[in-house]
Amino acid sequence: MLLSFFQLSLAIRNVWPRRMGPKAFAALYVLLLLAGMPVTLLGCIPYGLFGILVAACIYGLVIDRDTAYQNVCMAMIGIVLTVIVDNLLSVFLHMAVPLALSDQPYFPYIGRPVHLLLFYFATLFCGRLIKKVLLSHKGILRLPQAWYLLDAALLLLITIYLFDNLISGQDGSLGKMIYNNALHLSGYLLVMLFLFLAMRRFYLEQVQADAKQKALLDLQDYAHNLEGLYNSLRSFKHDYVNILLSLSGYIENGDIDQLKEFFDNKIFPTKNLIDQGDYKLHQLGNIGVLEIKSLLSAKMIYAHDSGIDVTIDIPDRVDHFPMDTVDLARILGIFLDNAMEAALETRQPQIGLNILPNESGVAIIIRNRFRDIGVALHKLKQKGFSTKEGHPGIGLSNARKIISSYDNVLHETTMQCGYFIQHMELTDRKEYRLC
Repeated sequence: MLLSFFQLSLAIRNVWPRRMGPKAFAALYVLLLLAGMPVTLLGCIPYGLFGILVAACIYGLVIDRDTAYQNVCMAMIGIVLTVIVDNLLSVFLHMAVPLALSDQPYFPYIGRPVHLLLFYFATLFCGRLIKKVLLSHKGILRLPQAWYLLDAALLLLITIYLFDNLISGQDGSLGKMIYNNALHLSGYLLVMLFLFLAMRRFYLEQVQADAKQKALLDLQDYAHNLEGLYNSLRSFKHDYVNILLSLSGYIENGDIDQLKEFFDNKIFPTKNLIDQGDYKLHQLGNIGVLEIKSLLSAKMIYAHDSGIDVTIDIPDRVDHFPMDTVDLARILGIFLDNAMEAALETRQPQIGLNILPNESGVAIIIRNRFRDIGVALHKLKQKGFSTKEGHPGIGLSNARKIISSYDNVLHETTMQCGYFIQHMELTDRKEYRLC
């Protein structure tokens, strides 16, 4: 019995998508023993086989999340391969070994090792062929959704085989009928679970694709505004000589009053042309992540066009944020939208953005002026609360929900001296929890 579970673990190892080390193999072997042996010892073979199937699927889901959909598929293929190869080898050895030799008392000590050795090489050869076909990353199998559907189909076929061929019904037995129906229902529920995971994965990929598309549009707006600023500065440079000539005329005539009037009305206003790029474009070049750079540029441009005094401080280059860029873009979008809405309610609307890389990661600080109406800070953190009538008030709640799914992100909200401040610390650790 122990050898049977070892063969099963060996077949799954030989078809596994990635190299399975000794510790992972031992964990798989123990898990299959725990799942199948108790009920097998009690004589309930179908229960044991179904438990083994479920244990193999759970192992594939947990051991490596990046290739979970492939792991589950290969685990089920390993189970099927075990049954087929083991039966074929048994028939082959029965036909190849003379009856007189097989009846010898010492034959099991020779036959079982030979059987196991042939089983290993046969499953290894089949496993390499299967992996070459399925893991080539070509055609429809390059999509995770196709793997989820393949997992569901294999799971359904195996459960149907177990129920219809290995579970013998008894006419007139209500207990056996309930038993069969319960196992059928469990199999269908597992299939539905894999289909749900496939749809969820497709939804997440669609969200990421939409976010990247929005980032591209924001980047186009950024490039358009940058081109407009460049054209304005080029025009100013072209007129610079004419401005100097006009000034020289007033200076030669000694007409100080006319010179002062000309400077105040014509020359001094051009400082706005030079300064208007500092609020958004000067330091945004330090952001090396396209999605975040395009989002910030679009928001800052919109804020400036809305009449908000915007300041940006990004002293050093930031090429990496220790957080999923889609989630970070959603959080920054919520914070900046709320900051702009609150700032526009004040007489002197102001927004500040600081992105400061440090030894532990990246610090992001967003501050804005706001109109203090006596609302306590803890109420602003409640889901559904909003200072605007008819507003759902779920933006900050959604942002906090995303932040809470990361154990490497610290977030603090404060109100100081007429400013509302959102402060995030993103520590540079790879492990974080996903929703």
